[in-house]
Amino acid sequence: MDSPDTNAVLARDAGLEFPILSDPDLHTTDAYGLRHLGGGPDGQDIAHSASVLIDRDGIVRWVYVTRNVRVRPPPEVVVAAIDGLPAARGAD
Repeated sequence: MDSPDTNAVLARDAGLEFPILSDPDLHTTDAYGLRHLGGGPDGQDIAHSASVLIDRDGIVRWVYVTRNVRVRPPPEVVVAAIDGLPAARGAD
């Protein structure tokens, strides 16, 4: 939901080498069914806190959704989800 500028600052400050989605109009949020109606501090709609694994073909393979923005999936849960993804095409 944050603006591209806000996300650029976050990515820079955190030393991230990958892009962070900016979705102020909730188009992507709605595409994944993650809108939290009235969940914002002023009652505005926001996105549920979610982690989503999407394969290289654009197929959603794993989703972890929580109502608490401070709750994140433990690393071992994410790694297990990644390990459970189908092998990449052409991989040996």
